[in-house]
Amino acid sequence: MHTPWRSLAVCLLAVGLTAALVPAPAVAQSQVTFTVTVVDQDGDPVSGAGVSATWNDGGGPINETTRANGQALVDVPEGADVTITIDDDTYVRNTPVSVEDASSREVRVEVSEATVATITAVDGNGQPVPDARVTLYRSGKFVTDRSTDEDGRMTSQRIEEGEYRVTVSKAGYFDTRVTRVLEGQPRREITIEEGSALVTFTVTDDHFEEPQPVRNATVTVGSAGSVQTLSNGEATIRVPVNDQYRTTITKDGYETVRQTLTVRESETALNATIQRTPRLNLSSDNRRIVVGETARLTVRDEYGDPVEGATVARNGSSIGTTNANGVLTAEIPSAGPVEFSARSDSLSTSIVVEGVQSGDEATPTPTPTATATPTATATPTPTDGPGGLIEVDGPGFTPAVAVVAVALLSALAARRQ
Repeated sequence: MHTPWRSLAVCLLAVGLTAALVPAPAVAQSQVTFTVTVVDQDGDPVSGAGVSATWNDGGGPINETTRANGQALVDVPEGADVTITIDDDTYVRNTPVSVEDASSREVRVEVSEATVATITAVDGNGQPVPDARVTLYRSGKFVTDRSTDEDGRMTSQRIEEGEYRVTVSKAGYFDTRVTRVLEGQPRREITIEEGSALVTFTVTDDHFEEPQPVRNATVTVGSAGSVQTLSNGEATIRVPVNDQYRTTITKDGYETVRQTLTVRESETALNATIQRTPRLNLSSDNRRIVVGETARLTVRDEYGDPVEGATVARNGSSIGTTNANGVLTAEIPSAGPVEFSARSDSLSTSIVVEGVQSGDEATPTPTPTATATPTATATPTPTDGPGGLIEVDGPGFTPAVAVVAVALLSALAARRQ
């Protein structure tokens, strides 16, 4: 049997649980009222103008219409950052009005009569310039930014009447800034001039402690053209102003470098560094070596510096790594071609050394020594000399020849007897 106190406790617990499950009512955010007054360029109130208020991240809009006194009451959340815009057939405001940390206050919004301006960009010959950028500023504030069509024309949206700074720009042309009064249905023509600027490139190899100039590197500047660097690593070229160019620097044996170049309206410079394309070079002191002797192999990089720790293989089998001088010695195991290869990181190279048997030529064949050809001796011509002796003129007259001559004379004398 339950006591009355126990029943009461159960009831109170049930009521408490029910209350906990029922969400608490939302607390309404406090509202404040803006008294918005819309006036024209002469300070006169504008009636019938649409006033729209938005706040923070997408709050609103609240829309009201001004009365005869140019005023409209707009309720917005207290403390919100509010933006107010005006919509009217006759009047316009280029930029909205911003109010931070909203509280009840008066907000004055000035508007001007609306106009639509047409700006035409032409070159020095009076020809229309399409795709030119036309920017309008009023009282130092940006108003609009549009491009000209194929006829060189730009038509603005509805903007305030008044004085504007007009900037016309296009790649290859000097920027043109003029001041124009835009009223009624204005049509204005603005001339822009083509121009170029000198660019100096300096190309160096920064592998060295003091970067060295690179001669005969080719510098390509987009579609503007290409130039080659001189012995000091410099090259110059004129390019159209107010543009960006994709610059490519190339040279045989070097890695290709690409950079973006921005050219304004005055001389400019670009410094670029390049390095040789990574590679290995494997060499042997001799290319013909006696079997059983060793080959002295040297591995160098693209700059001729020794490569330490390069893996060397003979006929595909690893035989060791190079020392601090990039050197490894390896035996020639057999006659015939022996292939040595070297690898370091992702680079590799190879050479072939000829193994020769002992006694075979293991060194270059010496150049034969030329043998002098003896000069022919002229045959002496006998002549009668004094005392019936024969005189022999010319070279080659020796005692042996004289004996032969005497014998011949004796034989002739005997026949005559």
